[in-house]
Amino acid sequence: MNSYTHFTKKLDIQELIVEKSNRSISHCFDASNGKVNSSFAFIKKGSVILNSLGNQIQVPSGSLFYLPDGMRYNSVWSGNPEIECCSIHMVTNKYDIFSQGKYCIQSIPEFSTPETEALFDEIYSLISTDDHTSQLKAISLFYAFYANVIPYLQPATAISHNPSLIAATEYIEKHYAENFDIKTLASFCCISESRLHHLFQMELKTTPIKFRNQLRIENAASDLLHSTDSIDSVAEKNGFHSTTYFREIFKQTLGISPAKYRKRSILN
Repeated sequence: MNSYTHFTKKLDIQELIVEKSNRSISHCFDASNGKVNSSFAFIKKGSVILNSLGNQIQVPSGSLFYLPDGMRYNSVWSGNPEIECCSIHMVTNKYDIFSQGKYCIQSIPEFSTPETEALFDEIYSLISTDDHTSQLKAISLFYAFYANVIPYLQPATAISHNPSLIAATEYIEKHYAENFDIKTLASFCCISESRLHHLFQMELKTTPIKFRNQLRIENAASDLLHSTDSIDSVAEKNGFHSTTYFREIFKQTLGISPAKYRKRSILN
């Protein structure tokens, strides 16, 4: 009696997008509506600060990092003096089942090596040609890399944020430049001020004021790069009515003064 076993599996990664970016100025990026595709990126030059609801990581040059799809985040890139990054985006019809709800935004020190840099360069070179065989080889190299890196990815912590905290962060995101007080924010969320502080500390490891200042600085950094407004005007526009306080918080957040941040970007 003849018999056979049949097995099929549809791969969810339908397309790879490989990009190389070269910049001579620092810049900000906002994906507050959610990242479309999962990505691996290798920073060849420069560095980035990635911020995602209570989580901040700093990724220096020579590092590999991972961004899952659906992730709401923003980033602040700095060049010293240049920024160069090679990224690979995995396109799917739905959120990547390998990563959605499984892995978190993270750097991957085990693969932050010259070998990974060379691999990403090779994948980019192969996939950017018109040769079908070379493109297939690039896809093969990526799948082999993906299989090797998965055991090193850190799992996401299953966090279900309190509805009042979600309401508070969404309010701050919309009104960060306004000079509302914590009492107003707590009233909007229908909780006490002490309860609001507790939720921020417990779930985001920060305070409402620090959370708002973070958003203000990220937007101020973008304004410094893309406008000719004075530092005083940028501070005022983003809710800082004391330029001295603005400079202090800016340096605490990005490690450089507003003037040096803008000057370095212009010179480069």
